[in-house]
Amino acid sequence: MSQASGNIGISEKVKSGLISSAAVAITAGIRGRIELGNSTRPINGISHILWGPQAGRVNSINVKYTLTGLALNTGACWFWAWFYQRTSRASAPEAAVGAVGVAALAYVTDYHLIPRRFTPGFELSLSRRSFPWLYAALAAGLFLPYLLTLVRSQRT
Repeated sequence: MSQASGNIGISEKVKSGLISSAAVAITAGIRGRIELGNSTRPINGISHILWGPQAGRVNSINVKYTLTGLALNTGACWFWAWFYQRTSRASAPEAAVGAVGVAALAYVTDYHLIPRRFTPGFELSLSRRSFPWLYAALAAGLFLPYLLTLVRSQRT
C-alpha cells in the first residue's frame, strides 16, 4: 500500500497527530504514576515552554498547566505526524521503520538541537529511563493510523 504524501487526506494527518499525541500523553501519565506517584506532573511539565520550569513541579490538574501541556503536546505530535507522512511508506515494515526513525529524530531534536526552553519538559519530572517509553509511544502513535488503514483496505 503506497501512500505518497500528496495522497494523504487532511483527516489522516489529523488522526495521526491526535493518536500520537494521545499515546505520548497516556505514556507520560503512566510513567509519572510509576516514577512519581502522580500522572499529571509530566503533562504539566510540557507547559514550561510558556510558564517556566515550575510547571514541572505542579501535581494537580488545572487549566494553566495541564490544558496548556496537552495543547503543546498535541501541536508537537501534529508536527511529527506531518513529517512522518512525508516519508515513503510503501509497506508495513517500511512504515514502522519510518515511525521509529521520526521518533528518534524527535528525541534528538527535542533534547540535543533546540534550546532548553523548548524541550518537551518531561525532563523536569521524569527520569531519562522514561524517555524510551515516551518516544516509543510517539512511534506507535504515528504508525497506528497507517496500520489501521492497511487492515481496513485488506478487508475490502
